Amino acid sequence: MSVITSFDLPSAGNRKNGHPVLVVDDEPAFGGIVRALLAGSGYAVDIAPDAPAAFQAVRLQQYSLILMDIEMAGITGLRGIVPIRQTADWTKKVPIIAFTAHRPPRGERYFLEHDFDGWLPKPFTATDLHGLLRRWLPLDAIDEGAATREGLEQIMGREPMEAMIARLRYSFAQAIAAIDAGADPASYGHRLGGLSGTLGLPVLGAAWLALAGGHAKVWDTVRRLTLEWMGVSE
Repeated sequence: MSVITSFDLPSAGNRKNGHPVLVVDDEPAFGGIVRALLAGSGYAVDIAPDAPAAFQAVRLQQYSLILMDIEMAGITGLRGIVPIRQTADWTKKVPIIAFTAHRPPRGERYFLEHDFDGWLPKPFTATDLHGLLRRWLPLDAIDEGAATREGLEQIMGREPMEAMIARLRYSFAQAIAAIDAGADPASYGHRLGGLSGTLGLPVLGAAWLALAGGHAKVWDTVRRLTLEWMGVSE
């Protein structure tokens, strides 16, 4: 069974305020960003990178809120919330937020109809996170400067931020190779669009999210923009 993982951040929160948060996402950078943004309010943020780790986490710890991706190994679509809800009495009532780059036409209402309590779309900013979570948790103000790459780096620290950018660069290279070999561009668009936008790269984020929306004809443009950002010439 997978273990719960965490980013090694110097500003990681603790459990002093009694409101631990669980991030369920197979892209660890998202959990690291959430942890950094909530650290100033004293929140502990656990990160479950897959379904087994998520189920392990909710059996061992009662959380005040769960952010859950809906597209990851072992958790298929909206049905992934069902086994979480059935784990314990407290999981039937805990706020579970859809944490995804999917943008259904009905917006948040779509997720509310599937037993979620809200929706945090990717990419997201510190202000987005704060505005949503303060419905359920007591939060100190989050610096809106974290909406930029420089602001996020100031909060997280240079080394963790550089590690995330390096991981993004590697993920871009893998995705380009796979798509060039015939893979469906949409399968990569949600994750890479959400992550690049959150890391302060709005143009790349929007470009990859266009692929996620089924606009495969823009692949040549997305590919060119990505290679330019990576500093790769062909």
